[in-house]
Amino acid sequence: MATADPLSRLLDANAAVLNLGISEAQRPGVLSYLALAEAMHRALLPVALGPSDESALVFVPQPPGARHE
Repeated sequence: MATADPLSRLLDANAAVLNLGISEAQRPGVLSYLALAEAMHRALLPVALGPSDESALVFVPQPPGARHE
């Protein structure tokens, strides 16, 4: 579906890259969640964050065979 709407273009581009089929029935719901994510992004842009604001959940890769602690 070709459209000028930025969220629709984002949905189409990401679905193509991921080879993910989005049906016309699913499209309104997916666009709704994309709009929600974009609104959260806009709300957080003016918030100044420092290194201590980093999420506590940080992925640290381990070498193969390493034990979990």
